[in-house]
Amino acid sequence: MENLSVSATRLRRSPATRWTSVRIVPPMNLVFFGPPGAGKGTQADRFAANHGIPKISTGDMLRQAVAEGSRVGTLVRDTLQAGALVTDELIISLVAERLEQPDTTGGFVLDGFPRTIPQAAALDAMRAERGGVSVVALVVHADEVVRRLAVRGREDDDAWVIKERLRVYSRETEPVLEFYRRRGAVTILDGNRPLDEVTAAIEAAVTKGLRA
Repeated sequence: MENLSVSATRLRRSPATRWTSVRIVPPMNLVFFGPPGAGKGTQADRFAANHGIPKISTGDMLRQAVAEGSRVGTLVRDTLQAGALVTDELIISLVAERLEQPDTTGGFVLDGFPRTIPQAAALDAMRAERGGVSVVALVVHADEVVRRLAVRGREDDDAWVIKERLRVYSRETEPVLEFYRRRGAVTILDGNRPLDEVTAAIEAAVTKGLRA
């Protein structure tokens, strides 16, 4: 697994981005980042529930579309099973439509978006007059990611697919963290710790950001 960089190597080399909190201005618009299996979905669920804001998971949206056999589901089924990314155009349109819903006016948590630089730029455009986003990134060791995914046992968690998803994350998604880091909009947290400890760390980081 040495060749699979899922621990935000670029960011770890920059002291200014480790264990920092950024100022978050209401509405509370957050993006949760991390490799597959980092626990960002679970943490996003918890945070959204605690703060009464919606969690928007592109992965959940796409898996639901596949399960329902919708037009979108038919388009993305093979892509998901191969561990690749859905086209920017499709995923951007889905997120843009979801962010127009009235329940997002008080804030939201995005899980799984943006995953590419074009998606991040599109999100900027969507939020240009409605407040930007702040990023919480969970750093998890590669071997821990593989262990968690193996235990989870979802259809798209086949061993080969896991490795491909990690490669895609390293190649396509880690650069997005640098995109936000340059703006001082990233909080990096250790996702290897027990679930409740990570939850507490996220709450503390966001609270500190709100008070900054």
